[in-house]
Amino acid sequence: MPLSERIRKLAERFNIPHHTPEQHLPSVASSAVLPAVPPRPEVTSARCAQTAEPPACSSSANDLAPPWSTTYPLQAIGSSRAGVNSYKINYELLSKTLAQARPVPTNAWWQNLALENGDQPVVTAPYMIKCLHDSMVICMPTVLNENKFIASVWHDDWKVHLPGCHRQIVDYDELSVTVEYSGPVQATVPLVKGAAFATIIIDSPLELKLSTIHAITNVDVSLGATVVQLNNDTTWLIICENGTLMQQSGVSDLSSTGNVQGAVRLALVTKHSATSALLSAKDAVPVGGSVSINAENEETAEFTINWKVRGSGDPLLCALPHHQYSLIDALREDAIGGYWTYKGFMQVIRGRQWRWYENIEPLGFAGAVPLACEHKEKLQELVAVDAQSLPEDTASLPQDPYFFGKALARAARIALIADEIGDACNRDLAISRAIEWFMPWINGTNPNPLIYDTEWRGIVSKAGLNDPHADFGQGRYNDHHFHYGYFIYAAAVIAKLNPQWVAEHQESIDLLVRDYCNLNSSDSSFPLFRCFDMYEGSSWAAGLFPFADSRNQESTSEAINAYYGAYLYAQATNRLEIARVVRAMLQLEARTARTYWHLDDLIPDLYSSVYSCDKAIVGIMWSSKLDYTTFFGANPEFIYGIQLLPYTPASSLLIKSRWIKEIWPKYLQTVADESQTEPWREIIDLAYGVIDKSKTLERIGHITNHDDGNSASNSYYWVATCSSLQ
Repeated sequence: MPLSERIRKLAERFNIPHHTPEQHLPSVASSAVLPAVPPRPEVTSARCAQTAEPPACSSSANDLAPPWSTTYPLQAIGSSRAGVNSYKINYELLSKTLAQARPVPTNAWWQNLALENGDQPVVTAPYMIKCLHDSMVICMPTVLNENKFIASVWHDDWKVHLPGCHRQIVDYDELSVTVEYSGPVQATVPLVKGAAFATIIIDSPLELKLSTIHAITNVDVSLGATVVQLNNDTTWLIICENGTLMQQSGVSDLSSTGNVQGAVRLALVTKHSATSALLSAKDAVPVGGSVSINAENEETAEFTINWKVRGSGDPLLCALPHHQYSLIDALREDAIGGYWTYKGFMQVIRGRQWRWYENIEPLGFAGAVPLACEHKEKLQELVAVDAQSLPEDTASLPQDPYFFGKALARAARIALIADEIGDACNRDLAISRAIEWFMPWINGTNPNPLIYDTEWRGIVSKAGLNDPHADFGQGRYNDHHFHYGYFIYAAAVIAKLNPQWVAEHQESIDLLVRDYCNLNSSDSSFPLFRCFDMYEGSSWAAGLFPFADSRNQESTSEAINAYYGAYLYAQATNRLEIARVVRAMLQLEARTARTYWHLDDLIPDLYSSVYSCDKAIVGIMWSSKLDYTTFFGANPEFIYGIQLLPYTPASSLLIKSRWIKEIWPKYLQTVADESQTEPWREIIDLAYGVIDKSKTLERIGHITNHDDGNSASNSYYWVATCSSLQ
């Protein structure tokens, strides 16, 4: 079936009416100030490489910015650098028609549905859901608070039985994924971020059967819908669009009193007044959404989410804490209350549109504070040593994209600092080294060249094409924004200092930023914003690896660096509309990092004291869990440090003096003093620069061994130019 026909049929199935922007607005507005958050509940413990250009995607009205480029990658780097990933798209799980029409995401929140057997859960928030071939399983997870982690405990709260069916992903957008069931039953599941109901749309009439892992203690149909009480002290509302009710047919089973057709919706009822409020939105089924960013204003950027709705009325969707503190004219449904999740309390919002602003902090190539004359002499000394130590022999450089990228960005930082202090000799030396190092990676003559993967449409290392563990999972699209963010930061600096060289190689360099920061659907060679999640406000890094806890991201600071690099690169190559949009995304990523990874930075007491009593950081954030650890070790300096490196002017978006002043005497000073290596100690010490420059320079003055991506001159420059603003 042609994709256009599939989309038309989906639109008919969802019965999506057209709405003008005025109709999207809630009819009643309430204050955006949050009500008091309720007390936290106590919780017990081998195909040939295709070199032909893929079909072009038409530009969408929801595209965030013009494309970086639409040049087919193999036209830029040559057909000899085409490859086919050994990990194939599973067309049993994802429609081949869909995959051929546009790039398949590799880091989406719903990625588990398309990986391996597709049987791991996805997190719509507040629900976790599994779409299996014979059933849809719904869970309102129990939050488990421990000292080293906060987890969402899965239990089969409800299973919708669809015997003999086969399921397949047939559509997706920025905020949703659509799963279609075929076989004896024809049904569609719109999985939408934040949806207050879990919904399945039944096309063909059937006797519906539901089961639960719990015992059913009461069934009430007096309200024209089914209210079910379970023996775990939870109450659920079940609504069938055609008015059919459910009846108990076993200790843990329900069956419909007649045939069911249309939307079947399930929601957890958190308090008595919630039932009527939930019922009032029974006909408004969220089935998707789109995001737009108005970044014309230099001081603020306006984000708008327009929810796609099947049926009449305004839908109910749940807002995470970072939404709640920024939404404008949001109509809160206080009667419903909300839901506790591992990321804090979710508030229910009624409406077809969400809107908020991000305040854009000043940011450029240079530090937040002008470099004082008193620091220039010392910097000249450090820059000279650093620049002259950059190796001429590229064979001595790392051969994987991550550590090479860090080395490349380090050289670029040295060149930029040299330029600012007027040291033309060492500037030219450092930038020439960076160009010499970069060239083999652009030309594909390095031992581990970058290849265009025609399977998943992305740039991957040759080693990663066939080895899932090579280069930190690079071939499986793990950490791409971390890796290429370093490359693109270096490209931005080169574009500033040697624009002619970048102009000559721009199409090849563009491939790296297009890989992780594509903002326009007309660029059909790469997925849209491969890593960035518009609902969560932050990025995912897990790539094509399924996890029971779903997606994850470890280093927020390296995510910040990725979008900072893209922002500077867009500016330096005169793509100002792209630069403004990326700058807005960068600000949102920074705010959510400070909200969820930094304890008590923006929102106090977000997490249970069981976790937060002896720390101020999250090491890894998953879709359904947070961990006080890293993927490479549990040393405190690793856990804090990976949220701080690399130090650039963009670090000022993350490292605020009020937060550091609070946590330095409690945790950070001890973490620094007890660090087992100099590089990690320096990374922790540098955060103190926003409090006391002189003392920080004294603490780092004896450091002789730096992180791969850092240098003595960069450390000194950060301290000299970082801001003490809160």
